Amino acid sequence: MLSVKFYKRLFPLVLISFVIILSASCRKTKILTNGGEVAFSIDTLLFDTVFTAQGSATRSLKIYNKQKEDITVSSIRLKNGVNSAYRLNVNGISGTEIKDVDIAGNDSAWVFAAVTIDPTDENKPFVVDDNLIVTLNGKEFSIPVMAYGQNAYYIRDSTLQTQEWKTDKPYVIVNNALVDEGATLTIPAGCRVYVHQDSRLFVLGTLKITGTQSDSVVFQGDRLDPLVWIGEYADVPGQWGGLYFFDKSHDNEINYAVFKNGGAPTKLVINDTPQAVQGATIQLDPSVPSITVPKLKMTNSVIRSSLGYGIVAYNSSLYMENCKIVECGAENVCLFQGGRYDIFDCTIATYGGTYLNHSKNISLAVLNYLPTSETTYISNDLTATIKNCIVYGSLETETVFDKKDDNDANVVLSNCILKSKDPLPSFVQQTAIKLNEDPMFKDYSKNDHHLQAGSPAVGTGINAGTIPEDLDGVSRLNPTSMGCYEFKP
Repeated sequence: MLSVKFYKRLFPLVLISFVIILSASCRKTKILTNGGEVAFSIDTLLFDTVFTAQGSATRSLKIYNKQKEDITVSSIRLKNGVNSAYRLNVNGISGTEIKDVDIAGNDSAWVFAAVTIDPTDENKPFVVDDNLIVTLNGKEFSIPVMAYGQNAYYIRDSTLQTQEWKTDKPYVIVNNALVDEGATLTIPAGCRVYVHQDSRLFVLGTLKITGTQSDSVVFQGDRLDPLVWIGEYADVPGQWGGLYFFDKSHDNEINYAVFKNGGAPTKLVINDTPQAVQGATIQLDPSVPSITVPKLKMTNSVIRSSLGYGIVAYNSSLYMENCKIVECGAENVCLFQGGRYDIFDCTIATYGGTYLNHSKNISLAVLNYLPTSETTYISNDLTATIKNCIVYGSLETETVFDKKDDNDANVVLSNCILKSKDPLPSFVQQTAIKLNEDPMFKDYSKNDHHLQAGSPAVGTGINAGTIPEDLDGVSRLNPTSMGCYEFKP
């Protein structure tokens, strides 16, 4: 048992310790009340093109306290005040001015900003600028805030009748659009179409895209902010849905169009019930048997960086010539459940990259059936002719042809480079097929699929389609090169 003397000796030590702790806890943190400086993590708060009334993604920056003492920033504000197109958020407080923000010594504070731009009478992009001003002990520090605004035609949850779109301003599709049965939508050369992430263009009637070699029609997502922090050539997939052609849709034509960064899964509300729509930049439902022309004729066009399929078709019909379908998360071209397909002078390839994994799904699949479970399927007759094409990528196998014996499968291949670790099945008719010979693209990582000198695709092709020029408008030689580009020394 401890003695009373021990406690008497212990008490002064405890008292001294308590006084030290109390003294430390009561010492006030020193706050800088005169002078001082702050710094910013960027020299300009920049937003890329923002569509009027749509708003932008959030941008952010840091404000640095360069002193060892704590500081209180009396104001973080926008120069244009309540009239500013921008809005701020600091520590969960929103507005055009946030007051009394504490920043510890040698620490920083986050500032988040977004912008919504009111429409103007201008059809060309315009600049919307402001200044972010930080006040510390009566001294102001500022950086410019800048966005490029763009007026647009907005298509919101709309059913479209026969019409031709204009080219003076872009079109922005929000919450889906539908080309009605019996109607024709014409999209002319020079038109720019931006689609929201949860949206698609559905076609029950007919779609005509009439771009030119010098002025393609471009489809892409409506969020352009990634161009600021990633770069113009970094294709981030899944920024919008795609085009969806229903079974009754017919006589669709796409010429000189570019579809980039699409393929996101979306939803379509049917009878007040949301229905999932799989990720595909272009989906073709079954063709009406009585209609003998292809559901879609697609020429001189590009699909790139699709999160899901590039093109997926179910017992449908497609004519495709001089097209490039590259870098897709699912199959670049997947033809299920039979149908009628002609594919000429096309380059179909996926290698994967920073924003797109390529470890499982191949570049081309052609089947006369659709699996519905591990043991069941739906099949139909298949007729597919593929000539003068390149199908390649980083996997050991990038092409699959398969069939069920319930229905016919007539597949004809001629003058193509294909990648497959196994021989092609015997039901596939083959002429001048090169297996596993690297086509030697110039730089597929930079979307350059032109051929280098010495490529096995150079001068070994066949004149398969009806277009005498390649995707660049270069006259094809005789013998021509395989794929969508003629070789140019």
